[in-house]
Amino acid sequence: MISETELYDYVDRFIVYMKNTREYKEYIHALRELEKYPDIKEKVYEFRRENYFLQHAPEHEDIYERVEELRSRNEELLERPEVSDFLMTEWEFFGMMQGVFDRIMNNMDF
Repeated sequence: MISETELYDYVDRFIVYMKNTREYKEYIHALRELEKYPDIKEKVYEFRRENYFLQHAPEHEDIYERVEELRSRNEELLERPEVSDFLMTEWEFFGMMQGVFDRIMNNMDF
């Protein structure tokens, strides 16, 4: 049996592994590029917030139409290379993280 302290040591090492993945490094690079444009970064974060809430809207709402309207409204923003790079690398990194979380959850008894 391992102690809680040992578990946290493993978690700390896991974090180091995660930070050394291609996905994380590309995400951080894209984030740093986006941070060069604070006004654009703010717009991207607002877009992400709106998109998140749309994705979690009640099922009776027509989210496809609303998502399309959001994308249309932000078309110029989304075409910027630093924005599209950031969103793509974020999607890839968080997809990898979701896979890790899924693997943990699927292998635990609750």
